[in-house]
Amino acid sequence: MSYPQTIQIFLPSGDPQGIRIAAITTRILQVFEVPRLQLNTFLSLPEAEYVSVYVLFGSNEETGNDCAYIGQSGKIGSRLKQHNEKKDFWDRALIAISLTKSMTVTHAHFLEWIAIQQANIAARFELENGKDERKPHTPAPMEAECREIFDTFDILLTTLGFPLFKPLLDNTSSAATDLTTSMIQQSPVPASPSGVNLFLKGGGVDASARYTEEGVVVRKGSYGRRLPTNTFAKTVQNKKREKMIEEGVLRIDHDKLFFEKDLLFRSPSTAAIYVFGRSANGWTEWKNLHGETLSKVMGRDLKE
Repeated sequence: MSYPQTIQIFLPSGDPQGIRIAAITTRILQVFEVPRLQLNTFLSLPEAEYVSVYVLFGSNEETGNDCAYIGQSGKIGSRLKQHNEKKDFWDRALIAISLTKSMTVTHAHFLEWIAIQQANIAARFELENGKDERKPHTPAPMEAECREIFDTFDILLTTLGFPLFKPLLDNTSSAATDLTTSMIQQSPVPASPSGVNLFLKGGGVDASARYTEEGVVVRKGSYGRRLPTNTFAKTVQNKKREKMIEEGVLRIDHDKLFFEKDLLFRSPSTAAIYVFGRSANGWTEWKNLHGETLSKVMGRDLKE
């Protein structure tokens, strides 16, 4: 269950692109975001000697996809030195430490395990870790403590812009809201936290999606048109579409193009374009169950 929280982000150098330290003010966990360029600065800090669970973030040089590596160490500075010498892909390290130095190696092993499990479930990043799924032996009281620490780690990573453990669609929550214009007129906040269900049907496509805080997530199993229009075929977006086919993210079945996984698009129009294989205005193409356009649902058509 979500509830209001106060998060403090400290900039040690005053540079928002440099090292950042995030913490929930009522908890003992801190997360350091360290650019690789400033690794030596972090290594000079006392926290480099602490027990830690950490994540390296970067991208796959061949595919350009976001990548992550999850690890733990009894002395985080030494481990990061090793990664700096042996791992090429990463450009940022997110390091969780305890303000009270109460995190032990046993804590760290369990936190590493649960982080890998949750990251695989969310499938937001390509994990560089192996497939070892053995749960480490952890006393029940300590495991409960670790799960609370993990919740804080999750919140702070997401706040810093790394939603490693957040699935694109939260299937454990209640179904997304089918908002109507009348609902908008009754509330100053038109969008539900769970999102808005959307659909594209007819003309050779059958797609469902959810409009979330991040954009439009087209659901796995949706299908669009395989063949793009002549004009769209010459665009950069079509090249990206073809690359998704090569990577198996989209699958050709006769004249249809199936989505093999949930896919996030930052704008409604981009999502509609990839479904139709042509230029499209997603704000007017996507509709809710009541046939209202997304533009109308979100109040863009309303007159004051």
